[in-house]
Amino acid sequence: MRVPIEWLKELVSFRAGADQLAEMLTNGGLETVALPDEVLEVDVLPNRADAWSVRGIAREVSALTKFKINKAKVKIKETFNKQVKGTVKVEVRDQELCPRYMARVIENVKVGESPEWLKKRLELSGIRPINNVVDVTNYLLHELGQPMHAFDAALIKDQFIVVRRAKPGERVITLDEKPHELSKETLVIADPEKTIAVAGIMGCANTEVSSTTRTVILESAFFQPVSIHRTAKQIKTRTESSVRFEHGVDWHAVEEALDRGAALIAELARGDVLKGKIDTAAAARKERVIELRSARVNQLLGSEIPVGDMISILNRLGFGVKKAEGSKLKVIVPSFREMDIEREIDLVEEIARIWGFNRIEATMPNTAFPGKGTDREDLLRQRLRETLVGCGLNEVQSYSMIGPKEFARTGLSQEKAVRITNPLTVEGSIMRTNILPGLLNIAVHNQNRQVENVFIFEIGKVFRGKDERWLLGGLVVGSPFMSALDKGAADYSFIKGIVETLFRELGVELPKVVGSNSFLLQPGKGAEADGLGVWGALHPTIQRNYELTKPAFFFELDLDALFKLVPTGKRYQQLPKYPSVSRDISMFLPAGLEHQQIVELIERTGGDLVEDVYPFDKYQDSIAYRIVYRHTERTLTEDEVNKRHQDVVGALTTKLNVKIR
Repeated sequence: MRVPIEWLKELVSFRAGADQLAEMLTNGGLETVALPDEVLEVDVLPNRADAWSVRGIAREVSALTKFKINKAKVKIKETFNKQVKGTVKVEVRDQELCPRYMARVIENVKVGESPEWLKKRLELSGIRPINNVVDVTNYLLHELGQPMHAFDAALIKDQFIVVRRAKPGERVITLDEKPHELSKETLVIADPEKTIAVAGIMGCANTEVSSTTRTVILESAFFQPVSIHRTAKQIKTRTESSVRFEHGVDWHAVEEALDRGAALIAELARGDVLKGKIDTAAAARKERVIELRSARVNQLLGSEIPVGDMISILNRLGFGVKKAEGSKLKVIVPSFREMDIEREIDLVEEIARIWGFNRIEATMPNTAFPGKGTDREDLLRQRLRETLVGCGLNEVQSYSMIGPKEFARTGLSQEKAVRITNPLTVEGSIMRTNILPGLLNIAVHNQNRQVENVFIFEIGKVFRGKDERWLLGGLVVGSPFMSALDKGAADYSFIKGIVETLFRELGVELPKVVGSNSFLLQPGKGAEADGLGVWGALHPTIQRNYELTKPAFFFELDLDALFKLVPTGKRYQQLPKYPSVSRDISMFLPAGLEHQQIVELIERTGGDLVEDVYPFDKYQDSIAYRIVYRHTERTLTEDEVNKRHQDVVGALTTKLNVKIR
């Protein structure tokens, strides 16, 4: 909606420039831009029926700038020679769709051009001037938001106006010269013989005001918004009037606009306003009163707005405020805001937008309540995310729904898979039972776009029959090093190191690790921890099925099982005061001997002096381990370390049949 600033200044005094005013209105909730010729373009929100007028925007400016709004006084001079009631008769046959219909009569009018000031304002508002009678109705529509219509009284049969529903199949030609067929739900304005207007939308050509018009019947009404909206859609016609009726007009502005319209037509067209007016209003409308708790306002907004400022804001917006008991306020909703102000929270929004959202400190809401606990597993999943990002992996999210093709390419069984009854596509017809297919598709997507190094992980749910489980899956392809000169590539040790880091971060001791026979892993290059997960090199067949050009390594952990092993708290361990002593053992291993057996025997034999054991070199069937010895209360002597180390070497050769190099 276009609002000339000169027109706006007649209603409210302000010192702001066009750009500053546009910014203020935008911050207050009405997006506004300043156009050339000192005009504002306001994007009115669907719920703000009151803002479809210059006066509505003036109220906003008044509330934002604290300048009072100027109220125009209606000065109407009526003739005492003739009464309206003896000249025009109005009958409303459907008060549900037309709760209020008002009319006045102006005689002896001289239809002609409007004065320049009126034409200029209409043109700046985007409205085409027509004549001094019609222009008055358009002028007040734009200023007050109340549509009106002027009829040529001589063209109305017996000066009898009937407000009724259209007859089935009834046809009319509107002022834009377009024919329309009306439905029985359409509200029309008619005389005893014909329809003279489609209510709330447009008048008909058969009663148009022209240069020969001498007597004008001016109507102002309140039509049910839903009815006007349906009619506008049905006849495919949307006008300035229908827009305002659809959103809801001000009940009290119906009479104000009628009086001002009659007075202005009489002034510009030199007519005589007959004494009195016709008003078919239904029962008087009750005021809407809403209880507002000032403490609740500040609680919701996280602010400290004084009660006096709340009252001032509401008063400037046109609300009536009365103090009730305690910190409660009784707020009387004005008729022009009845369409959108219904509850206490609506008033809170009004206060917030005028007070200024920028003045409300940004804080996290307090969602605590008695008995509420923190979701421990959510916190643990977040810890895993942070750890994996620290390991150089990027988090991804893939679809929980996959297709038969993914099951075939990975060799996964569909026996326990959950099928979707009405899938959108075949590719998303089955709930996933494993995270690996989604990770592989992302790796292929990156490979096809020349991204050679892919390090990704996903935390998500899988669905196996009636069982829903949280899994963590990771996939690495290429080099973990950022430098293009470094040709090192991820391998089994890299993926195993990530798994060990995750267990260490959670405070869980890595259980017995054995070689894995999983069909997802390359034989001899995979491992598993019973019931917790698997990791290793992707099976070559799966790699070929996905056309991956580089070796891929992945891991998958069952988080539901893993989190059961996580201790509830962390135990503080003091940093060691005394130095450690390291000894290396290099040995040839017999076939079938597992790493875990070697570590367990070393720890058992070395006793409490063994702090750590880990392999650091491997060549064919030869492997080297480093053993770290330390005493927590004193410095170890050379003899002590040598004796304990000889015991470890002896146990390895006799019990595990290794050959020391």
